Amino acid sequence: MMSGNRRNQSTDAETHGAERGLDRFEGFSDAVFAIALTLLIVEIKVPGSPEGTHGYSDLVSAMAEQWREFLALVICYVVIGAYWLQHHYSGRIYAKTDHWFGTLNLLFLLAIVVIPYPVRIWCFHLGTGFEPDASVTLVAGLALTACTWMAKWFYAMPGCRLMDERLAPDFLQQMTRRYGAATLVQIVAVPVAIVAPRIGVAIALLCIAFFLLSQPTPRYKPREEPDEAEKSNK
Repeated sequence: MMSGNRRNQSTDAETHGAERGLDRFEGFSDAVFAIALTLLIVEIKVPGSPEGTHGYSDLVSAMAEQWREFLALVICYVVIGAYWLQHHYSGRIYAKTDHWFGTLNLLFLLAIVVIPYPVRIWCFHLGTGFEPDASVTLVAGLALTACTWMAKWFYAMPGCRLMDERLAPDFLQQMTRRYGAATLVQIVAVPVAIVAPRIGVAIALLCIAFFLLSQPTPRYKPREEPDEAEKSNK
């Protein structure tokens, strides 16, 4: 019988390197997310500051002219926030980590800290002759981020290599379809953005916005549900 601890994972799928719990893994990832979100506002230079605009006669107009900066802030916050929600949610799905899972997570976090760049490229070239190229850059950046997320998922999946083996197979299949379909949509959005830039961007951003919604409650095999003490610690 188990109380408050997860069962030993199945040995059907080989893991690589030292296996660890999720505490340090999640703590490090949360710190990267927090820094990425915090730095967004730092990019906006206040009018009148040493690095901000000068020579304006109306402060309100000077702030209004920064609408591209604020648009980039909102889009970045939504994108990074949606991925953080899924990262937080997956703490109920993954059970442990190993070397290659940690490596894939580093690639995913790299995509997270880089994503403000293509977002700002698009925002600052919206409505200009460079918008088509900027749109493809943004959508490609979002697709690459989705691919790194899926790489982690597919690595952890075989034989529940790193996932809680108590989870019901149909639940894992449901989440694989959700994440897989979202990744596929974002990849397809890249050629769409080449032909119709704003439609491609809209498809990619709406796909990400979907994951701001609540995801299915994890389902477990009969009589293998975690107790209340374990749930409260996740």
